[in-house]
Amino acid sequence: MVYVKGSPQIIYLGIDVSKNKIDLCLLPGNGKKKSKTLKNDDVAERSICDWLYKQKCPPGQVTAVMEATSVYHENVAYGLHENTAVTVCISNPQRVREFARGMGILTKNDAVDAWVLSRYGELKQPNARIPPSPEVRKLKELLRLRDAIQADIVRATNRLEKSESTRTASEIIDSLNRTKKAHEDGLKRI
Repeated sequence: MVYVKGSPQIIYLGIDVSKNKIDLCLLPGNGKKKSKTLKNDDVAERSICDWLYKQKCPPGQVTAVMEATSVYHENVAYGLHENTAVTVCISNPQRVREFARGMGILTKNDAVDAWVLSRYGELKQPNARIPPSPEVRKLKELLRLRDAIQADIVRATNRLEKSESTRTASEIIDSLNRTKKAHEDGLKRI
């Protein structure tokens, strides 16, 4: 990336996201690294921005790099995109792991992963991610729910079939039938 003299430099922030916490690693460009662990909650983006200001890094100059980790990264990514000036990049975890391996880093823990993500951002400069609209997110959530309910129906059906070939108590069969019916009704509602 080419910088024009006097233009703001991009500062890379690696964010390793897990269910309960986020590990941050900031590379402010002066050869130093700054790290922090925060709670992964619904206001995590505010905590990240507060920390960035304390580090004298305006959010508009920061590019956050994180991996797609099941669903745990979504709140942080959406929050940063919608409520801050931080640019968000979501990277493929396999590519980041191969990048780390190429650097000779075989250790895998949250603090190291955050540092690897910030270095990955500096050296690979991944594209910013524009998250889908709320309508598209809602549709994805409904599809996830539908898939889960369909799997529950299949499970209940299989258990009922097995109960027919064994001496299963009638209370259990009644419970399985009620469970299957509740799932089928839930599927109709969505």
